Amino acid sequence: DRSRGLGDVYKRQYLYLFAGLLFIAACNDSDEEGITGFTIDTQEVTLGAIGGMEPVKVASGTKWVAKVNQPWVKVMPANGVGSTNCEIVVDSTLSNDVRHAVVTFVPEGQPKQELKIHQTGYGKMIGLDKYEVEVANMANDDKRYFDISVTTNVKFKVEYSQAIGSWVTTNNRTPDVSLDYGARPRTLKMRFKWDMNTDPQERIASIKFLPVNAEDELEKEVTLTVKQEAAPEITDDRRGDSIAIVIASTKMRSMMNWDASERLDYWLGVTVWERTDKDVTPEKIGRVRSVEFRLLNTKEVLPVEIGKIKYLETLVIYGNTNTSLLPSPYRIGNALAELKYLKNLTISALGITTIDKNELKEPCKVLRTLDVSGNNFTSIPYDLTPTNYPELLNLSLTGNRRYSSITDLSTETRDNPGLRIDASSSSFKNLLKWEKLKSLSLSYNLIYGQLPTFINSYNGSLEYGVSAYTDEDILKNDTLMSASDEVKAKLKTIPKILPNAELFSINLNFLTGDDLPDWLLYHPRFARFDPFTLIYTQDSGKDMKGNIPGFKNEPSNLEWFYERYPKARPTSVSYTHLTLPTNS
Repeated sequence: DRSRGLGDVYKRQYLYLFAGLLFIAACNDSDEEGITGFTIDTQEVTLGAIGGMEPVKVASGTKWVAKVNQPWVKVMPANGVGSTNCEIVVDSTLSNDVRHAVVTFVPEGQPKQELKIHQTGYGKMIGLDKYEVEVANMANDDKRYFDISVTTNVKFKVEYSQAIGSWVTTNNRTPDVSLDYGARPRTLKMRFKWDMNTDPQERIASIKFLPVNAEDELEKEVTLTVKQEAAPEITDDRRGDSIAIVIASTKMRSMMNWDASERLDYWLGVTVWERTDKDVTPEKIGRVRSVEFRLLNTKEVLPVEIGKIKYLETLVIYGNTNTSLLPSPYRIGNALAELKYLKNLTISALGITTIDKNELKEPCKVLRTLDVSGNNFTSIPYDLTPTNYPELLNLSLTGNRRYSSITDLSTETRDNPGLRIDASSSSFKNLLKWEKLKSLSLSYNLIYGQLPTFINSYNGSLEYGVSAYTDEDILKNDTLMSASDEVKAKLKTIPKILPNAELFSINLNFLTGDDLPDWLLYHPRFARFDPFTLIYTQDSGKDMKGNIPGFKNEPSNLEWFYERYPKARPTSVSYTHLTLPTNS
């Protein structure tokens, strides 16, 4: 009985579940059957340029289908019966104009209905990811830039005034904007470079982004504002000198560092004017007299801060990285133009290709020493003359080879390999005619040909602008006075070249010739020139004509010279009374 009772319970539960399902089915049938006619809940839809999806509710007592008259609109689903939630899917547009489409719903046995689609076009636009940028007053060259993302659907250009363009620029002021997708905006990246601020005031640049075509009118002007912090003020005093040194060193990325908390007197490579110094004046005392910047990594002109070290007398700038890879031309700029006390200037191994009097306007008048060795000069600067440098005594153009691997000038094809000039050129001769020079260094360049004789080959006279030794010249020089009458007579026919020189070097070039010129062999300081090292020894390669450099009348020793100039012979040193230490 008990099992029979449980069976009846299960049977009743099953019947109840079955009845419930029948009731639900009956309700659904009644819902569908209750819909009559055909309706959609909207007759017009408007979307933006990027497109998207718009819901539409369809109610129909019969089957229906939807048809679209434009390919950029889709209906999902495109058919149905009863109550249906549809999605109208619209693609993004490629146009600046409004476009239209119609979706037609066709139900069985009912009038068709239309749903109108409107899509607005893109407005002509230029948008920036940021409209204001702040930059520091200084940084290394490879850090002085910022990037801007520009979203646009028109071709545009960047416009800035000449004054602004001197410190913030972009390489491409009219970027190539691809409009292959019509008016749909593109995003591209632009890089702007900025210069260091040497002014103790903040500066602001306004950069405009303008359509290239006049018909592409924007709703509003697009401007990028760049703010740069002020530089430390370089005052006309000892503190200002120290600030100038630190900023200049930072700009040139020098490996020399100074502790600003230490006295300026103790800085490495820096000296200050002392009361006992020659040419000192009260306003110079304690100010920087000389400074050295070494081990650099720069591609830029010299920092203007160096020009603010007002009483600078000696400046050394030495050692740049990758000098063979630096551009041509590469100049020092105008930083030194107003240093009217600068007497000694060394710009060595920096990589510059020339130097002119405009860059050294005030120093030109007072410079005693100019060392531009180890650079990338391709010619002797046109205005490097006694007229422009009236006080110059020491000049070095040594080592102006861009590449150490040059061995054959006749096959050298690289651009700007160095100071490659003919020894017969007027620029080279003019250096040798510089009477006031006490030292002239031209070693390790690419000078080729024969040393000039300064004598016309067709009549034996001296070339224009050259004079021979006079009786007065001989009387003033002990070495010349010690010569025999025969030698003195010969001197009056020999060109007076570099008469005051105590050092002359021209070794390791590509000079050739059967005879060394008389102006060199009979020079009163010829022995001091150390000719065996600094004159005779030429490069072991080949010159422009494929000849092996060297001279054929090199004296084997200096005895012949001392015979002509007995006074030049060095005096012997006696060691007679020198007592050597014993092992004990």
